[in-house]
Amino acid sequence: MATLLDYIKTNGHRDYHSLALNELDVAVINEIGYLAFDELVADDNHLEATIKLSQLPLLQTREIKGASYDFLNTKERLDLFQMMCQSKRFSELTLSHYINDINTEFEKQFAAMVFRLPSIDYTQLVFRGTDDSLIGWKEDFKLTYMREIPAHRSAIDYLKTYHTYYPNQKLVLSGHSKGGNLALYAASFVPKNVQASLKDIYLFDSPGLIKEFLTHPGYQAIHRRLVVIKPQDAIIGVMLYCDVPEKIVQSQSYGLLQHQMVNWQITPNAQFKRAPKRSALSYDLEETFKDWTNQLSKQDLKLLCDTFFDCLAASGITSLNAFSLDDKAFLTLMRVIGSLQSIDHEKKKVMVKSLHQLMVTYGSYRRRDISENIHNHLQQFLTLTKGIK
Repeated sequence: MATLLDYIKTNGHRDYHSLALNELDVAVINEIGYLAFDELVADDNHLEATIKLSQLPLLQTREIKGASYDFLNTKERLDLFQMMCQSKRFSELTLSHYINDINTEFEKQFAAMVFRLPSIDYTQLVFRGTDDSLIGWKEDFKLTYMREIPAHRSAIDYLKTYHTYYPNQKLVLSGHSKGGNLALYAASFVPKNVQASLKDIYLFDSPGLIKEFLTHPGYQAIHRRLVVIKPQDAIIGVMLYCDVPEKIVQSQSYGLLQHQMVNWQITPNAQFKRAPKRSALSYDLEETFKDWTNQLSKQDLKLLCDTFFDCLAASGITSLNAFSLDDKAFLTLMRVIGSLQSIDHEKKKVMVKSLHQLMVTYGSYRRRDISENIHNHLQQFLTLTKGIK
């Protein structure tokens, strides 16, 4: 099954006259936006100078690759980056305006950057999705009950500032996961003159907006320029609302692992391989998320968010690198849930009710994704929480 890596292998030698820029080019550029380019930043947390990626010294390339793989710097992304740097197609790709801002006080995780292909006058602003920090994932959850999260304001300011410097450039915005949500929010709430510069906005398996924003004039002004792409088992991408027809793609993985774009399948004619519709899992979870937002008040959702992430922090967990896809990770999570015994009954009731609903949906549909031990632990948890009133 061919993926984005195969796209570069097959087409890396081609220029944009023989193969026009397409959705796979947008996707691979977006993917390398997850890599930690912080080592290229000299004295502060943003990069105004333009760097040609293919001319990076070997030492700097190794610094980007790092000594080991982690949540952001995955093997697949690093392989993709190396192949792009060595290809004719991306030989002129430049990086600029890099910012990576994690603020624990304001519970904000925001990263963005600009990639350009000068010969075809192509500019892509990439908003990075959630990193492995606990702060980033807590901010994601806040999307369910806050009209605006701290990263939203940063995304608006970033786009407005870039447009001020380059008012005549036509821009493509993109983002995967929360990054797509940031692109969508920024595009919807910047002034009209900035909106006029936006050519397309790509949302790769990204949460939408709260329902009331769909009638906002700013959203209505750009919604025809939205390109919404999700895998069959979309989970993150079915949170909140977006009324744009979605393109559903096939993946070589299952369940939550389909969220990773490097697993999405492609066709020989430089497109993602389409699927007729999303899976039953995705539709069920979409209904679960809607039930949460309909049945739980914003106060309840905030309580759930604060309680869960405070429990994680109290357990010494600050990063998703503390987890892996195995029994140990699940048991760590169960210990965190077990700490609910010491909190107020009302808080516990709200949180457990939500977790129970989510685990029933996911566990029943994707039994093959979890080990026998995890399945047994899950069943014990569901049995214990079923009767909580």
